[in-house]
Order: sequence, then C-alpha cells, then structure tokens
Amino acid sequence: MVKPVRFSVDDILDAATQAVHQHWRSATVAHVTAVLGAPSGSIYHRFASRDALFASAWIRAVRRYHAQFDEIAAIADPVQAIVETGMLLPRFCRANPLDARMLTVFRYRDLQADPPAGLHDALQDLNAPVGRLLSELAERRYGRVSTRGLALVALAARDTPLGMVRPLIGDPIPDWMDEPIRAACEAVALLDDH
Repeated sequence: MVKPVRFSVDDILDAATQAVHQHWRSATVAHVTAVLGAPSGSIYHRFASRDALFASAWIRAVRRYHAQFDEIAAIADPVQAIVETGMLLPRFCRANPLDARMLTVFRYRDLQADPPAGLHDALQDLNAPVGRLLSELAERRYGRVSTRGLALVALAARDTPLGMVRPLIGDPIPDWMDEPIRAACEAVALLDDH
C-alpha cells in the first residue's frame, strides 16, 4: 500500500519561502525541514538539490508577481497604465512579504545560465510576460515600439520602482513610499521617445 503524501509541493515551497524570509541566502534545507516539521527525505524526494528547491520557490514567486499584469489591460490611459505597472511592485511587496523576499535571492540571468537540475524548461520563458507587457505599454504610449520608448517604459514601470523598493524588501514597505514611487514613474513615463 502506498503511503499517503504528507506534504504537498506547495507546503514545501511555503516552508522554503519562510526559511528564506528568516535566513535569506543562507537558508538551508535544514531550515526548511525545521519550518516544515519533516525529514529532509521529504524534500529530496521532490527536489534534486537545495538549489532546485529554492529556485522552484523563486519561480513560484515570480509567477505570482506576473499574475497581477492582467489588471493593467483595463487602464485606458497609457501613462497611467505605465505608472500603475510600477505601483504593482510596492503593492506586491506589502501583500506578499515572504514572496517579495524570495524574489531577491536569485537573478534570472544567473539561473538561466546555470539552471538547477529539472528547471531548464520552467526558466526558459519565465520573464516573457514582462517583455510582452513592456512592449504593449510602449506601443500604447508611443504608438510604436522604439528602442528608446521601450527603455523609457522599462525604466518607468520596472527599474525605477525596483530601485526604490529593493533596499526595503524584508522589512515592511511604508505606505508613504507610494507617493515618490508614483511621481518618479510618472515623470519618466511622460518623456518623449525621441
């Protein structure tokens, strides 16, 4: 008779995310097993290595962040859509502080260059939703996708809010930060693409 599974993959990824929140990049499988209350065999049965475990939790956090992008399509004004895309980051960090902390553990290009065992396919087009959204926003804002226009949209909708929020991730993001983030995103979004 097959023994029932006591911990789901999501249970294990939740424990890995909690361990990262507590220990950041020094989190270990032992930290995960302590949070989960399970032997390490429960983890290694599902994940080939420590890197595969933590990278899987990171991938899940990235997908959760991307799930917000559908909200942007409903915003008619292109500048406002760019600004609201930028505001997704502080909102996500407040609503999902553990996932926000998990997002700081890896860099996408590093994982792509040397993917943990079994994660090559999951990493292949992971950031494609970001590229699509930025291109759509550039098209809406400027009527075309130029190199400068796309760079401006990326700066306004992604890079500026990330630069402002990243040093605070791991601690609560103060509500007052929304005003300067919004102002900075809007200032860049209002620039011409030529």
